[in-house]
Amino acid sequence: MLYDRRDFGLLRLAGAYQWLPLAPLQSLRSLKQLYREAELLSALGLLTFSRSKQYLMPSPEGYQFLTSLEVPCHVPTKRPYAQSPALRRRLEVGTVLLTCLGAGIEPAYDNVERLKRQPVFLPAFALRGGNGNLMNAASCVGFGHWGNCAYLLQYASRQSPGFFMNNELSHLHNLASVFSERLDTPQALILAGESYHSLYELISTQTPSERNGKKGFIDYSQAYPQLGIPVSLVACDDTGVMQLAIMRQENYRARIAQAAFGARWNPKDSRLPEADGHVDGNPLVIAVDMDLRRLERVCRDAIHQSRREILVAALEGQMSGLLLEQFPRGAPVRALRINHQVLAAAFGDRCVTGDPWPEEPLRWKGGLVHV
Repeated sequence: MLYDRRDFGLLRLAGAYQWLPLAPLQSLRSLKQLYREAELLSALGLLTFSRSKQYLMPSPEGYQFLTSLEVPCHVPTKRPYAQSPALRRRLEVGTVLLTCLGAGIEPAYDNVERLKRQPVFLPAFALRGGNGNLMNAASCVGFGHWGNCAYLLQYASRQSPGFFMNNELSHLHNLASVFSERLDTPQALILAGESYHSLYELISTQTPSERNGKKGFIDYSQAYPQLGIPVSLVACDDTGVMQLAIMRQENYRARIAQAAFGARWNPKDSRLPEADGHVDGNPLVIAVDMDLRRLERVCRDAIHQSRREILVAALEGQMSGLLLEQFPRGAPVRALRINHQVLAAAFGDRCVTGDPWPEEPLRWKGGLVHV
């Protein structure tokens, strides 16, 4: 029987995550081929879909196949009931994972040492067993390493309105030596969710949740203004996939500015050091990473300096989906949409979306996979 790397990658992924959400596979353009692979593997009896069509998982034959290849998988003893918190959390993790996968970020399954590689996403549940519980009192979905930055990833929703801030950030800090022996990897927080609007509503609400302040739990709306590291919002949709594909490139803001404005762009604005330089004397903010706090600070300071115009560049889905509504009233903002031509000039063919598994065949012989 011939299988390609995508078949094997999807099977292994489903085995490691147990309950892999179907919605992102169906909705993300970059993962359409992976969804067709899931349907094919289901027809072959290796994958099975839940009755609710919420998730997929290996069939008993699929687990046997993975075991024969010496791929360690923890076979669940029973399927979760539809509204269980365990299933909800696992589907949240899987949604973030598949968004990363669509951006060309590889999933890691087990060892924390995989975080040395780039670009990679490691789910937190992989650290909650095995060699001691490294994730005590933590609810994050995982950690990421791309673009020479270390990320703590959280899924934010009405059901998950906050986190154990001090514990979560200490885990990211404790992993510093994994990302780099020099302990100099910049750190940031990613809040992922269904849409940019839903995320903004959570971080801007004035109504605290019932859990806020209990046993160290802090709502995102309370924590957001005081976090000492950058915070990016990422929607788990096609725009969010492109956002992460850009963020995994080195120096992405400078490269976008250079591609868009050429010689008109000056990389330094002495009056606004947080801006991405200036264009013809007007401060520029490349807001594709959706670090809204930096954008707000630059806009605030530019208004105080009576700057004539503030150039803000982002993706179409970010600009029309959130940013245009959040600019300070009266701010002299000129919104610019980053198009595919600019991305091609900035990154060439390196900024592409789609799962990173090629289609080269693998042959299964006696429990071994031969390239």
